[in-house]
Amino acid sequence: MPIIPTRFAAEFGEVFPFGAFVLGVEPSIEFQSDPAAPKRQERDRETNELVWVVRALDANEEAARFGAEFKVKVAAPQQPVPPPKIQGFPYAPVEFEGLTITPYANNRGRIAHSFRAKGLKAPGGSKASRSANSEQKSAA
Repeated sequence: MPIIPTRFAAEFGEVFPFGAFVLGVEPSIEFQSDPAAPKRQERDRETNELVWVVRALDANEEAARFGAEFKVKVAAPQQPVPPPKIQGFPYAPVEFEGLTITPYANNRGRIAHSFRAKGLKAPGGSKASRSANSEQKSAA
């Protein structure tokens, strides 16, 4: 019987054509059914590396109507460091490397998805970085 994939690779620019911004990075806490159990950081099932949650903001203005904040889980031995902020922007622009999407449905039939990535970096040639660069040049 063939194995059905649960994670689907996606190009960052296809999912976030206007780019994204980092709001923060924090450890992903492992689910414990016992609330009294000690809290432990989640580990990736495939690599056994620590899992970090990157809170981010979709730069698409239309996304704000549906909640522009999203989270991406990144497995890494150390906490990922966001790229530096660009002058005039409150948050650092980011691009997720090795982005994957996992669709799922909850027990009430709500369909949703989650993101994972292999890493994060400063944008290189995305629409958001081009427009930010042109705004900086016109302001100078």
